[in-house]
Amino acid sequence: MSKRKNAFSSTEPSKISKAEITHIKELVNQVENEEFEELNPTTLKKLVFSFEKKLIRNEQLRLKFKNEPEKFMESEIELDEEIKKFQILATSPDLYKLFVSLKSIESLGSLILHENTDISIDVIDLFNELIEQEDNEQDEGLTLLHSYVDNGVVVTLVDNLSRLDVTADDEQQAIHNTFSIFETMLDLDPLLIAPLLGNKSNFFKFILQYSTNPKTPTPIKLYSSELLSTILLNDEVSRSTFTKKYDGIEQLLVIISQFLKRDVESLQEKEFIENLFSSICSLLLNSESNKELFLKSEGIQLMLLFIKKKTQFRGAALKILDYSLTESKKSNEIFVKELGLKTLFSSFMKKVKSKHNKKVYNEKEDEEHIVTMLYSLLRNLEKTSEYYERLLIKFTENNLEKVDRLLELHDKYYRRVELSDKQLKQEENGEDDEDDDDEILLKRLDAGLFTLQYVDLILLFLSSEDKNIKLKIQEPQIKEIKSIIKEYIETINKESETKLIKSLIESF
Repeated sequence: MSKRKNAFSSTEPSKISKAEITHIKELVNQVENEEFEELNPTTLKKLVFSFEKKLIRNEQLRLKFKNEPEKFMESEIELDEEIKKFQILATSPDLYKLFVSLKSIESLGSLILHENTDISIDVIDLFNELIEQEDNEQDEGLTLLHSYVDNGVVVTLVDNLSRLDVTADDEQQAIHNTFSIFETMLDLDPLLIAPLLGNKSNFFKFILQYSTNPKTPTPIKLYSSELLSTILLNDEVSRSTFTKKYDGIEQLLVIISQFLKRDVESLQEKEFIENLFSSICSLLLNSESNKELFLKSEGIQLMLLFIKKKTQFRGAALKILDYSLTESKKSNEIFVKELGLKTLFSSFMKKVKSKHNKKVYNEKEDEEHIVTMLYSLLRNLEKTSEYYERLLIKFTENNLEKVDRLLELHDKYYRRVELSDKQLKQEENGEDDEDDDDEILLKRLDAGLFTLQYVDLILLFLSSEDKNIKLKIQEPQIKEIKSIIKEYIETINKESETKLIKSLIESF
């Protein structure tokens, strides 16, 4: 590991031999006396050597005249001009491998924490311009991305955020460019970059600072929330770090709770909050410990308030509740204890009619989340508990109106899936290329297969609890339900669940 790589935050100049200095001077003199008609390996090398000369000169003058900035200011201007010359490299990604081999990323990376923020800002701008053009389809692969990682550029960019003033225009742009670098790198290799940002740097600290600081411009808040959502979605260790080290669930709930009492002021602010809801979903997915933290922070109570108050985030709140109830006995009990059944069944029975409501409510997504929540309650509440009894009473009250609603949903989604299957059959018989099994499944799920399966499972389980519910279901519907559930069984990996459902089908 070179000394420059070890000294990203150091102002101490790198040592270089007299022979190397002489060689650089010769090359630089060539550069200064020639005009480049095009960028090629030769001209790129000359640019790099010219830059290295200006870098060394600036380091030497800064060290010699620490307290006399007027004596090194000219060298700083020259260095900045050299950095800007590299912008042309973005037009020739095929030269990235050579650029990296010349240790240019290492040298430029050392300037991210340069005392002159203008130089730092221009380096960040350059890194952004270059990485935006990298393509993982190219033969040389992700040369630039891996060089950024290997030379500590990513972590240094994170550390540099502490120097940038979110209220200053030029520094706002530097923050934006830093985020843009992270976004591009996450797109190119999320499995490598997500844990680097989430677990091996302090990036979460800055995301939370930007999200909670009232002076932070909304575009910066939005961008930071997008990156947070991407990192948490792609890396389990980062999810653990965010919750344990930064108390992330509590922090996010505090931020979104503000919007119980006020509306968002712009589309960007709305997207910012939606990203925070999505981040909470990622944290709750397959994590019992995070569900415990969600309960501790009274997340269920907050989500119920978002639904009761009919806020524009009610759909997002339903989704979070869906994730929190999945395979969590304690979450289901707390949900019933906090009178969640009343709120849930109110949404379940609601039919969206007006155009205004259709803009606020996403009927298909809402019905999916509501139905899976009902199934979670049926499967996770103890059958001997008062909570389970309260759930069954809800289904049987008012002349089984909730069962009528379930049958209505069965008919609705069964017809949609049936129509989708017919269209797929026609495509299969036509001239279109055959879809693979995954594409066919996606089309059927898009038609509502997932919701249909859970509606039918609920009807199956309820029928085993109350014979009057079974009597509500007509013979054609029974056949349809059986066929859907038999198909569903083939996707289950849990033997005990498969055995139970098969036994219920036999007596259905």
